[in-house]
Amino acid sequence: MMHFPQRQTCFFPPSAFLYLLIAFFPVSCQGASFKNPAEAGTADFVKLSSRSYTAQHLKAFEAQQKNLLRENGENADTLIRLAQACWILGEFAEAGQKLDYYNKGRYYAERLIRENPSCGDGYYWKAVNLCGVAETGGAGRALRLLPEIVENMEKAAEINPAIDQGGPHRVLGRIFCEAPAWPMSVGDIEESLRHLTLAVQIAPDNSTNHLYLAETLLRLEQEKQALAELDKVFQSTQHATWPLGVEEDRQEARRMQAKIKNP
Repeated sequence: MMHFPQRQTCFFPPSAFLYLLIAFFPVSCQGASFKNPAEAGTADFVKLSSRSYTAQHLKAFEAQQKNLLRENGENADTLIRLAQACWILGEFAEAGQKLDYYNKGRYYAERLIRENPSCGDGYYWKAVNLCGVAETGGAGRALRLLPEIVENMEKAAEINPAIDQGGPHRVLGRIFCEAPAWPMSVGDIEESLRHLTLAVQIAPDNSTNHLYLAETLLRLEQEKQALAELDKVFQSTQHATWPLGVEEDRQEARRMQAKIKNP
């Protein structure tokens, strides 16, 4: 059986506020074979790899849908895979198909919550797919959905903070870092630091956990600590969304290092 990955790197929208909603889901991709990005032109490599990656997960998604029809009662694992796959497919889909995948993912996650409310994955993947819904609807929809996203992600963190390589704390840390502060929204840089520190403790080999913690530390003007976290990005080998994510995180870490050392 094909296994779905467990994070995000997503493709970021131009809005800085919407960025916070989708920039935090690194997932480890198991079983995919990709060449080193240095062996091909970056743009062509990413394009070809994303097509292969999407085809792989579309095939697995269709298989899991058939599994769900055959199952009676105990189908939590299938619902988790379906909710996760919908988010992944939504990230790589054409603009006109994204919302459909995210809404399907939300449906499967909500069904999982109804059938198994003690399973943290339902709350996590509901929140992740809601982030996708928010991305497709502009800043107004994002503002309306943000409280629901935070509520579900906090529930996931309470039940199982290890989901998706520390995903609940990674997402919450990113939200609290990027969102406007109260009374406009939920932004809180100290809460961001707390959640991202926990994410790093839970999954120290996830490159995005270290990258996001470094960015929060920079907001707090702790450059020495931020540089230490950026160094750890290069030591990390796992990502939550797709195989190229680690290299993308390393490229961003290099950019941040240069900016810190040459302001």
